[in-house]
Amino acid sequence: MMPGYHIGTLDVAAQKTLSEPEMHTVSDNGELEPMFLRTKAWTTAQLHSKQIISSDTRIFTFRLAHDGQIIGLPIGQHLMIRLRDPVSREAIIRSYTPISDPLKTGYLDVLVKVYFDTTATKGGRMSQALDALPIGHGVDFKGPIGKFEYLGHGLCNISGTERRVSKFVMICAGSGVTPIFQVFRAVMKDKSDPTRCTVLSGNRSIEDILCKEDLDALAQAHGDRAQVIYTLTKASDGWQGLRGRIDGKLVEKHCQKDEKSMVLICGPEALEKAIHIDLRQQGWADDQLLFF
Repeated sequence: MMPGYHIGTLDVAAQKTLSEPEMHTVSDNGELEPMFLRTKAWTTAQLHSKQIISSDTRIFTFRLAHDGQIIGLPIGQHLMIRLRDPVSREAIIRSYTPISDPLKTGYLDVLVKVYFDTTATKGGRMSQALDALPIGHGVDFKGPIGKFEYLGHGLCNISGTERRVSKFVMICAGSGVTPIFQVFRAVMKDKSDPTRCTVLSGNRSIEDILCKEDLDALAQAHGDRAQVIYTLTKASDGWQGLRGRIDGKLVEKHCQKDEKSMVLICGPEALEKAIHIDLRQQGWADDQLLFF
């Protein structure tokens, strides 16, 4: 299975976490912690391996404190990663959604798209810093954070309020697939969960589609309640799928609006703003739209 993705940059308020207590791997009674993540303290994991997926995509695998430890990340939530800029030594903090199975023990996988510096623009500080890490280097984690949690069988917790849905429309572009995939996988792996899912994934080329093998496998195995649709803006001549960007017309064509549906959205800011306008014009209520 694949692992985690950058879904946003923290605001200035998040920087106060730099002064908070450091790693905790042992509980107050001296026993090993069963869960890796802590909400009020940073915990450190060692970089175990780095798998090169493409010229700009990596899977970073981190070793947790002990072999029996789980991540401790609810479905639909994300975590923070902190490390030092290799040049300036300034702390960098970003939010990511891992794609590791929540019950996986001993290790944490994070899928990262590396944004390199170019002659015209500066690249991503965090992604380049991660890419430069040597095996065995420690990285700090904290969490979980986020307003959405999927509890199973259509039941969601949104900012402390529970809501049940019968269908998810999942809209993502590029690296925004990670939180979408996390929820999609949880729904599909529970054979008793009747919730239906339609995933709309937008990318430039087929090579840019992340988690495609996993998405396709889940959709094929659960075709009665799952559909995955791809659309490309720079497709090759041999591409048999849809072309163009995700917009309101595409959603309207493939996803019927009803009161028991919810739309989960994660992607570039331009996509989120445009799709918000389109969906509101189609009659979707704001409380049916969840932006990661």
